[in-house]
Amino acid sequence: MAERPSGLPYAALGFAAAAALSSWNPLSAPVALVVGLAALVLAVRALLRGGARALSAGALALSIGAVLASVLVLALTAGVGRELRGQAIVPTPAREDVDKELDAASERTRPARERARSELDQLEGTRGGGGGGQQGQGAGKRP
Repeated sequence: MAERPSGLPYAALGFAAAAALSSWNPLSAPVALVVGLAALVLAVRALLRGGARALSAGALALSIGAVLASVLVLALTAGVGRELRGQAIVPTPAREDVDKELDAASERTRPARERARSELDQLEGTRGGGGGGQQGQGAGKRP
């Protein structure tokens, strides 16, 4: 009985083609990277088994190209090698402006914070009950 030809080179070429076709798009480049690596493994296995060497070598070359293209697209999308020029889209406020805004917010919320502190102090006083606790001036105060 004759040995059936292996479909491994065809599978490797199919995976490599799929990876190559999807490696150019930043959204599909991660998938192309994974599929390209799988095609690379399949192509190497097909080359080691023998058989359709030209098909396996083509799948190997195409998968290497797809993996490299995917890595390049992902790197460029992440901003590797880019130097930002010009002004920021969202300007950074000056330190003095930030301090003024925080001070204003602190003044706006001071009565509510003090009221909450006094209510907590009253609750702690009713729970603690009998002496031995921290009673006295400044004891148990929160910052």
